[in-house]
Amino acid sequence: MKCSRTWYLVLTMMTGCQGQKDVGLEPKPGAAKDAAVHSHERGKMLIADCGPYHALLTAHLSQKDGNELDIFFETQDAKSPRPVALTLESFTAQVTVDGGEPKELRFDPAPATERPAGEKSGTCSHFVAKAPWMKSTDSLYVVAKLAIDGNPQTVRWADFNPKKFAHHED
Repeated sequence: MKCSRTWYLVLTMMTGCQGQKDVGLEPKPGAAKDAAVHSHERGKMLIADCGPYHALLTAHLSQKDGNELDIFFETQDAKSPRPVALTLESFTAQVTVDGGEPKELRFDPAPATERPAGEKSGTCSHFVAKAPWMKSTDSLYVVAKLAIDGNPQTVRWADFNPKKFAHHED
């Protein structure tokens, strides 16, 4: 029995998470790190499943302009993911800092100059939320609830460190 469990673990580690989805468990208050969260890293972004797409979380750390969180949506194509412009005006997320009380952030479309050229009016693939309280050393648990193509989706990112995942820092 021990041998089969070992092979299962080895096989799981080798194949990664292809095709697996977030199991959708809601965390108990104060237990954010124990919640079922399935995410990946790519460069300065933490990636989570969001229905048929990926949602990528990154930080913008600026003493001049203020700190922000950015979320990008893209296809789940591992070799060449493409931005996905969603029909959303905005959405909210709950952010827990180091296991403290949740804070609510509103994500609005990024300026057109920060989005892919040719994105249709009324759609957006890159959303931004001001987070003036966020510190580079924080450990964030972020939960966003939104509707994609009329279907409710919950996206979760755990152990998000703004400094580690900052695409901009000044």
